[in-house]
Amino acid sequence: MSNFFSSKRVYGESWEVVDSRKFEDEEVALVKHAEVVPSQFGLSVCFFMKSGGKTFVPLSRDSELDAGDEFPMKDARILTLERDGETIERVEEA
Repeated sequence: MSNFFSSKRVYGESWEVVDSRKFEDEEVALVKHAEVVPSQFGLSVCFFMKSGGKTFVPLSRDSELDAGDEFPMKDARILTLERDGETIERVEEA
């Protein structure tokens, strides 16, 4: 008889930061401005691109920024988090 829980997904495990880096100058140069905005699962950063359009990246839960705040890219970090083989990215101010 097999263990009932062996095939079940376990929730609530912590995400572990596996990489953290600053934005490259080249990346900063592509963005007109970045602003914290509300999103479906909390706050995200909306990056308004100089070439037009925008992209969204979730903000770290440890951030002290609020919706409407300017996101300080030059001092910010990109975080790569991992849990059970799944990888996600977040951004946070320094």
